[in-house]
Amino acid sequence: MNNQEIRILSDKHEIFTGFRKDTNIEAKLLVGAAFKDENTPYYKIRLMMFPGFTYYLVKNKDSVDRYTIFSKMVHGKEKDQNKFLNPIGSGTLDPKLLSYLELRFPMLRATLYMSLFSKKD
Repeated sequence: MNNQEIRILSDKHEIFTGFRKDTNIEAKLLVGAAFKDENTPYYKIRLMMFPGFTYYLVKNKDSVDRYTIFSKMVHGKEKDQNKFLNPIGSGTLDPKLLSYLELRFPMLRATLYMSLFSKKD
């Protein structure tokens, strides 16, 4: 075994379904998680209802509060050369919703909420 272990630090953000009421989410049900590795500009989303599939949440270049959810990533030679394909949803930072990023999946007619604060295991 090698004495030098490579450890990638990853933040885990829980994803819920529920009902939006003012600035909070009620009747929350945990449905997945988003993971953000250190030094990567995107989140990997895993949903319990689709085991084995990974989705990618990427911040839009020209926006402060908008994201796009993709179903495919093609690896480039460098980390910043990854290409994201097949947009399937969107994310929005709503100033009224203080602790969550709203994720929308139009094909499923579903809205999910990702915690902005990482969970410590």
